[in-house]
Amino acid sequence: MKAWWRNVAVLLVLLTIGQTGQIGQHVHAHEMGTSALLLHETEQGSGQLVFKRTVAADGKVPPIDFQFQPACELRDINTEWEDNLEVIQRGSFHCNAPLKQHDVLATGFTRLAPDLIVLATPLNAQRIHAVLTPKETSLGLGSHANTTAPLEYLSIGIEHIVFGWDHVLFVTGLYLLWKRRKQSVPQLVGQFTLFTVGHSLTLAMLVLGLIAVPTRAIEAWIALSVLWLAWELIRPVPAGKPGWSHLLLIAAFGLLHGSGFALSMEERGFPEDALLITLLLFNLGIEIGQLWIVTVLATAFALLEKAHYPTWTRLAQYALTLLVGGAALYWTVERIHGYV
Repeated sequence: MKAWWRNVAVLLVLLTIGQTGQIGQHVHAHEMGTSALLLHETEQGSGQLVFKRTVAADGKVPPIDFQFQPACELRDINTEWEDNLEVIQRGSFHCNAPLKQHDVLATGFTRLAPDLIVLATPLNAQRIHAVLTPKETSLGLGSHANTTAPLEYLSIGIEHIVFGWDHVLFVTGLYLLWKRRKQSVPQLVGQFTLFTVGHSLTLAMLVLGLIAVPTRAIEAWIALSVLWLAWELIRPVPAGKPGWSHLLLIAAFGLLHGSGFALSMEERGFPEDALLITLLLFNLGIEIGQLWIVTVLATAFALLEKAHYPTWTRLAQYALTLLVGGAALYWTVERIHGYV
């Protein structure tokens, strides 16, 4: 029985090291690439378009493409890159009929490019906000309904934290710091509660339009929050219990990460007719993802300790600390350089 536990523990450590290498190769903060199509009809049958695609974790531009049905002519398409992370195509479209009599058909979905956000404003009509997926590849531009069901925002929230490596590593670092300082479970719950309250507050305020924040500065500060955790993980453990300054920092970092969640949802948005429920579901999804990360970490370390493998336990802690610090340093330099 003891040998079985040790085999499981060794497997978990190897998976941890393997995941470290994978993230090191794809050190982008978000694994999935974002694709968005913006259409604005200025005259009957013609107008301006913007097609954005963000580089995914594999370093490639998502192969997603679109076309009108019936076909429209695209003119003066200019392509530009932003920080080597996003390709933006701008131009105009010209159709033989009003935009609302056309459909948009999307192709090229992949695991790292699972959807296309469509924001369309037909002439003298309501704005259309929809998300196309492999299951729903076309959109009628005469429709006023948001095709994203409110319940889908629960899974969107889970995806945002599970596939947002900067958020994943912050949660991981916070757990490792709790473990390293040999604190109690209530202290762990209290710290994550502060983080949750912080990011829930700024997420709600930004979505409701009560505040505005600079995107690049927030991304840089999020990277610095992960770097701070890495520093806390390698410096000597301070004597006594953590003071209020430590708890206030966690709450402040929660505010920063909430801003990051909101900014990542700018193009997808939240439906105005179901704003409260979708916001709550999205936030609940984030909490579920956060709980899942902590559960995986706690289970892995519990198995290692039950197998009586202190060397492997330390190796897992060192590997994760190296991952947190290395990725955070890379993001900090990259984002500050992009900001200035």
